Parts: sequence; C-alpha cells; structure tokens
Amino acid sequence: MRPGLVQLRDEQFGVFTARQALCEYTRAELRARIDRGQWVRVFHGVYREVSTPPEPGLRVEAARLSIGAASMAAAYNTAAELHGFAVLADQPTDVLGIQSARTHRLVVHRDRVDPAELELVRGTSVTNAVRTAADLARTLPRMDALATVDAALRSGVSRTALACEIDKHTRRRGRRQAAELIALADDRAESPMESRTRLRCIDAGLPPPEPQLEVWTRDGLRRIDLGWRQWRIGLEYDSAIWHSGHDAALRDNPRHNWLTTEGWTIYYATAADVYHHPHHFTAPIRYAIDRAQ
Repeated sequence: MRPGLVQLRDEQFGVFTARQALCEYTRAELRARIDRGQWVRVFHGVYREVSTPPEPGLRVEAARLSIGAASMAAAYNTAAELHGFAVLADQPTDVLGIQSARTHRLVVHRDRVDPAELELVRGTSVTNAVRTAADLARTLPRMDALATVDAALRSGVSRTALACEIDKHTRRRGRRQAAELIALADDRAESPMESRTRLRCIDAGLPPPEPQLEVWTRDGLRRIDLGWRQWRIGLEYDSAIWHSGHDAALRDNPRHNWLTTEGWTIYYATAADVYHHPHHFTAPIRYAIDRAQ
C-alpha cells in the first residue's frame, strides 16, 4: 500500500474510503485490488485490507466514513463487543446517528443518549457498559438478553446500577422485560448457553437453579452447570465442543459417577433442546422434584 494511504489507514482504525484510495491509485488499480480480494468492502465506499480483522472499532469508524459523520459512537451489540460482554456473533454494526437507518450490516439508531453515558474504549466512542447492558436487556430476545446481563455482571457491571439505569427508560420498548431479567441475572453463569438453559428452567416453572453448583464428593470438588442442591439434581449443558468425543467421556464419566454415588441425578440439555424442545429436560426435572418432595 502506498505511503499516503497507509497514513490514512493507520489514523482510521485500518479503513479507508474509495475516494481516499483514488488519491494514490487509479480507478483501474482500485478495482483490481477489490476484484483480487486484497481490499474488502466494509460499508458503502469504505474498505479494509483483507488481512485486517473487522474489529468493532474498525467497523464503527467505517460507518462514520460511509455516512460522512463528524463523529460516531458504538451502541447495543457493537458496544457490548467493545466492553467484552457480547453474546451474539456476526451481528450488524450498531451505531448512534442523527437519522435512523438500516442496511444488511449496519444499523443506525436515533437514540437519546446523555453525553455522560458515552466513554472511550480503545479509542472508540461507545455507550458505557451500564447503558449498553440496559439497552440489550430491553431489546434482545429473552434468552439472549439474560445471557447478556449475566455476562455484563460477570464483567463487573453493578446490578444496582443496571436497575437504576432501566428506571430511566420509562415508556421505552422492553423496559418490563429488562427489569425482570436484571432481577434474575447471575454473574456465576459461565457461558451464554448456561444462561439460556437456566431461563428455560425458570420459564417452565421450576425453582431457579443455582449456576456452577459446587458439590464435594469423595473424589474432590465437582461443579455442575446448574443444580438444585435440595433435591440433589443437576443439569449439564451438553455442548458439542466440550461434551463430545473420547476425551470428553474420559473427563466427564468419572465425575458423574462420583456424583451418582453421592445420590445426585444428572440431566442433560443440548442446544436443540434449549432452543426448540426445552420440555425434553424441564419435564423430567419437574417429575424428579415432585417425586422427591
């Protein structure tokens, strides 16, 4: 890349506009680099080199250049990415702007934000963590919203601060959902799918399970994804990454054998169960609790 464009790229989080490129390259050279896949379009009229990862700060700057705004702030899921508690991948870039707009990969929100609710994260203006978590708690589907709030608490966001923030969102869509989920959130959840599984249990009318339940057995300390200590019932989220293959069996079987020896009953939930058939695990657990009472 020629020096003039390198300087602009480095000042702009790794992106540059077609107009800027044409100050250093002919139109034919620009088209050749795009056709060969060396330069990749981020948003209309804005590009990055294929070797430059599309990090959230880069995408926010690309949105600013594409729209032609003097400044731009990340919000919603993109803000959560920057704060480190996003639970959804491959989402459109969310930014704040003067006029609402939506394309396939860019959403401009016309939200009222107090300047005190903005901060810089790695050089990018972004809604602060409390405002970001509250916005997502209001607007995401319930399972994703709880997973986000759990992750936000785990990252250090205060439940009290979240509750105070959502109180300011009067008459805004999803405020009631956010207030409910903030009360249910738990920073002990270690993955988004554990959070979603927990909410399925609660929505099925089961007593709220305890995340990352610790159990002492004769073989040492064991942890269960979710559990009901009173009835010695555990629920494990069976992810394809962790609970699969020969190594997983060697790791999990002795652990569960010791739990069974100590009188525990362990149930399992897959992603398909959590998203589509929660009764596959909630109904047997309900039956086991009723039988134990």
